[in-house]
Amino acid sequence: MNKGSMTEQRWRKKGRRGVSPIIATILLVAITVVLAAVLYILISGLTKGPGNTPIGTALAIGTPTPAINKWAHWENFTIASAGGGITLGAMNFQFQTATGAIVAPAANWTLNVLGLTGAVVGTYALTTATWTLGGSTPANSQMTIVAYSANVLLSGDIMLVSGSGSYSGSISVSIP
Repeated sequence: MNKGSMTEQRWRKKGRRGVSPIIATILLVAITVVLAAVLYILISGLTKGPGNTPIGTALAIGTPTPAINKWAHWENFTIASAGGGITLGAMNFQFQTATGAIVAPAANWTLNVLGLTGAVVGTYALTTATWTLGGSTPANSQMTIVAYSANVLLSGDIMLVSGSGSYSGSISVSIP
């Protein structure tokens, strides 16, 4: 045998060897982790259908501050946080007694949302004891919800905020 062919045979034999078992194991684990992460992302997006965003995860309302004069009563609710793209149109309001009975608003009641400067950015309309608003004004933590009731005290009652559109569920705020 000549020397050139033996070197060539060794080179071929060396070329037939695969990667080391340690590197192969690391590659298999890395590929498995990447595939599991991609699968998780795909499935987690499918499990949440439309209309399933709980309003409680997108909106938090602080304890109301009452303002009373001789003829009227106001309850000022500050929006503590609003996220997830919630708009004023995705919130409906209703007032209930502590026992759950609906407080029927009188004709002169109003429900407005004020911006940081105190200007009205949303006015809710009353439909069958529920305050609703259409529109796409985004809610934010610089807004105040003002409930005005002439000669009706809301203390001890509850303001119920229910979601509409892509928001579901409700949150309640007790009025001291």
